[in-house]
Amino acid sequence: MSRTSIILSCILITIFLINFSFASLLLIDRKNPCRAYGNASVYDITNLVKTWPITLDGPGFGGEYIYYWSCAGRTGICEDTDAAVCQQRTTELVPRWNAGNVSPQIWFGLFNGPEVHPDLTWDIVYPNYQSDPQLIYGTGIRVTVIHFIVDPKVEKPIITVDGELKYTEYSITVRALITIINGLNCVSCVASANLGCNDPYDGATSGDIPVP
Repeated sequence: MSRTSIILSCILITIFLINFSFASLLLIDRKNPCRAYGNASVYDITNLVKTWPITLDGPGFGGEYIYYWSCAGRTGICEDTDAAVCQQRTTELVPRWNAGNVSPQIWFGLFNGPEVHPDLTWDIVYPNYQSDPQLIYGTGIRVTVIHFIVDPKVEKPIITVDGELKYTEYSITVRALITIINGLNCVSCVASANLGCNDPYDGATSGDIPVP
């Protein structure tokens, strides 16, 4: 590895650690994998787009790819219905790679919600579910990080594939006006509308918004 590559790797690792050092693990909803909770704060991307999965074009190692992302899985492209992100070359119908699973996902965000931080960002990490050592040759070693930036000037989400770190780590950035609720009263992320009641500790209301 060249000296330049080592320096760039150190910079990227530092940025990654700084980003997560100000965040806490969020509690993922038991019924809706598109929602998570902090301390009386709700992070929800159920209605981020009208229809899941969404299709994104972007770079990857060795060329351009199509990325299919669904916060609840069922991308319709990868056979694994638990796949959150599925990757496919723009020039080929096959192979298709599972680039991250829903089941082992981890959400990082400010535990006390947006009222203490005006420039809110948070992250979802989708690692592959690993069950077979042979998966080292393809699906099973991939991870996708979705980075969210709450921008009050953007009503229609801007979703960009940033690229692939060598190898098999993918990065997507979402910039949008996403309302993060402080308090367990209502939840939504359709512009500024708040729809639905929720309480992660109440089985009757947890996951009230239909899973996409």
